[in-house]
Amino acid sequence: MRDEGSGGPRSVRERAPKRTTQRMAQRNAGTFGSIQSGNIPRSPAASETRARFTLSRSFVFEAAHTLIRRDIDPPGIDASRRIHGHSYRATVEVTGGLQGANGMVLDLACIDAELTRVSERLDHRLLDDVAGLGPATLENLCAFIWRALAPRLNGLSRVTVSRDARGDACSLTMTDIDI
Repeated sequence: MRDEGSGGPRSVRERAPKRTTQRMAQRNAGTFGSIQSGNIPRSPAASETRARFTLSRSFVFEAAHTLIRRDIDPPGIDASRRIHGHSYRATVEVTGGLQGANGMVLDLACIDAELTRVSERLDHRLLDDVAGLGPATLENLCAFIWRALAPRLNGLSRVTVSRDARGDACSLTMTDIDI
């Protein structure tokens, strides 16, 4: 706000004509209104398609493993063979349309319950001993989590496992290939 008589700059609210503000509010109310009432923002080309939403949920687990990398480690260096650990973050994405009167793709409590079940199989474990995992690579962790969740989590669309401290990540997006 400007000081009376100072001639200083006016606030944005003072400068905007009232009519323009009202038109913007009316336009936005029609475009970005309640999702449940069907007012979902769309591009004109997509006006006939159904909206798809992607929910994501993450869990963190700490785990140790060994890894034989004969093709990578120089002779005499076996750093990966020694037991070592990482902090992992697994992010799961579920994609779908709004279901029922609740207007959700899937209740987040359902996702949380399944993530807890999988996390308990990985957290504070020696990954070499986890049945069905194989060598503890980021790729195998993605596939393991996918196989554990897919039968019970409709709409599973992506699993990402990362080691944030190292900046490493791997994502698995399902195609027609069986895992």
